[in-house]
Amino acid sequence: MKRRSNKEYLASELSHFESYPKGWSQLLAWVYPNSYEVGMANVGYQWLFGKLKEYQHILTERFFSTSRKPLSLESNRPLAEYPVVAVSIPYELDILNFLGTLDRAGIPLFSRDRPEGPIVIGGGDALTLNPFPVADFFDILVLGDGDQWAKLFPEILRELPAGLTDKTEILEAAARIPGAWVPSLEEKEHIRFARTSRDEPAFTPILTSFGHFRNMFLIEAQRGCPFNCGFCALKWLGGRFYNYPAEKILRTYNDFGQSAKRVGLVGSAIAEHNQLDSILRGYAERGVSIHPSSIRLDRISHEALAHLSKSGLKSVTFAPETASESLAEKVGKWIPPDTIVREAKELQSMGFREMKLYWIIGLPGETIDNVGEMVSAIRRITDSCNLKVSCSVNPFIPKPHTRFSEEPMLADKELSKRFELLSADLKGISNLKLDLNYSVRSRLGALLSISDNSIAPVLAEIAAGKGIKRSLKDNSIDLDTPIRAPENPPTDRIV
Repeated sequence: MKRRSNKEYLASELSHFESYPKGWSQLLAWVYPNSYEVGMANVGYQWLFGKLKEYQHILTERFFSTSRKPLSLESNRPLAEYPVVAVSIPYELDILNFLGTLDRAGIPLFSRDRPEGPIVIGGGDALTLNPFPVADFFDILVLGDGDQWAKLFPEILRELPAGLTDKTEILEAAARIPGAWVPSLEEKEHIRFARTSRDEPAFTPILTSFGHFRNMFLIEAQRGCPFNCGFCALKWLGGRFYNYPAEKILRTYNDFGQSAKRVGLVGSAIAEHNQLDSILRGYAERGVSIHPSSIRLDRISHEALAHLSKSGLKSVTFAPETASESLAEKVGKWIPPDTIVREAKELQSMGFREMKLYWIIGLPGETIDNVGEMVSAIRRITDSCNLKVSCSVNPFIPKPHTRFSEEPMLADKELSKRFELLSADLKGISNLKLDLNYSVRSRLGALLSISDNSIAPVLAEIAAGKGIKRSLKDNSIDLDTPIRAPENPPTDRIV
């Protein structure tokens, strides 16, 4: 991916924000631990940036983890000049990107080595699920929803300016924010995370031509999840499933959508929205193309699909996960291959061009025969239609706070065999695009999802430029064997 200049990125953006608030007295770095293109497609990152921009006494500027020398997008100011550095980390492996950014900026990685600052704050889904592997790096960890932090921490800085106030005094005040955990202060038996209570949908306040979703206004259609798949932590993270009313979703577009011609509906189960037809009609009346996140084709109405097709959508994404009924019963989600074949034919008849499917290899109880079932299902789907069938296949990774949290990730030799089998048996299918997402980084991500702070020194070495394999070997960590959570996982403390 070509990296453009900060000037080019800024020129591509459309927003309501002032470039510089009048009278600002504090600097805050708002970091996304990946590229600009990925970060600006993240609703949480953009939403909280908009919340921080509401405060006139703080100049919040963005950073992305792709440049050798971390400079602010807005002013090219070096990261080391900011007394507060905050990051949103949605995925475990992005932790490495962020630590590498700190290292390149010359900022000490461990909080104990920053007695005078800067204050480094971390949040996001990956840290909420398991903050312990990285707790030694952060002064403040914001677990759960970041809304309260984005409202209350700027007020703390108003009274206790970072860089001019004793750091401990700021940390003690921040520890009172719902969901905030300050590891250096007195340990608590239970660490509480902040659950979402917003009655307004989050959205992306900035449109950009260079994001992964080009010039698309992204908006939450719902929060939480109505299902309880064994491998997924979304139900625990999101709390009670809630559909934002159609009226609010459409009004938010009217107020902040900046006349975008493409809207992305974000949610775990878009087909379960009880006002989906009203939302689709409302956007159609505005001449807007609708792009939902992954949907259950077996649960969406024919009318809704017709609306999506008429709006200009050409690709539909959903996640069957497995082609084995016995595995599906354990997971708690079953979409029969016959159903996918039927839906593929219907999509083709409606003018869609692509079906994107997500699958998982290595689910608890899986056998080689189950992988064969997946091969057969994918072949049946590709044979049944002229659609481009894009299959993303990922390894099972144990996640805290799920029904499968105590199940292991299979040994590398066994998982590699299954991915190789899938690749060989699906070779040469003209309308199939197969993405096999398995590597040593997948295994490191699994370790990060269930580990404790004993892995922190290894992460510091990797961030400083030492290779992953070498760092693991030098610290006697074997990723080739099954990866499983400890008997008494520290994540049980998060409630």
